[in-house]
Amino acid sequence: MSKYEKIYEELNKQFSAQEIAGRYVFPGDLNEQEKQEIEKEFRELRLKSLKERTEEQRLFSELMRMKLLIRDYLERSGFETDFSFASQLAQYIRILGRSQKDIADEIDLHPTKLSRLLNDRENPNIELIYRLEKHGGNIIPAIYWWKLYSKRLEEQIKTDEERKKVESERVKNNLKFRA
Repeated sequence: MSKYEKIYEELNKQFSAQEIAGRYVFPGDLNEQEKQEIEKEFRELRLKSLKERTEEQRLFSELMRMKLLIRDYLERSGFETDFSFASQLAQYIRILGRSQKDIADEIDLHPTKLSRLLNDRENPNIELIYRLEKHGGNIIPAIYWWKLYSKRLEEQIKTDEERKKVESERVKNNLKFRA
């Protein structure tokens, strides 16, 4: 009798088989071929499950994936172009599988403005952020959309020395302090 069978017998005295199965994991003593067969069977079941998903299930899982990726990005420091507001908005539209014109109509936005947002030529406003949250079934919170934009803005403030210099030259009679 293996050590795992002994453990199972001890547990079986206190719990039902169903309780044991729900609470404990026993490592299997499988050879390489058995492991490969189990992995193959698991992959087949997973692929079958993916093929049988409804469009609603597919959409929900893709939006949840997007939300989690954004959340992880927001927890990191620094700005990454792949996670700019514009690129994530484009990703959102791709996931939905709709045209820009349809999305613009659904969120009450002029198609030209949507195009400008997608090409990083215009910045989002708070009203748009709220609409995106509602449009996506509240899966991706408005604050995530806003933080995507603000991370880019923060990076711009840190690195745009040329613009900072130009704007500082416009200031007259600035306060001066001795250190």
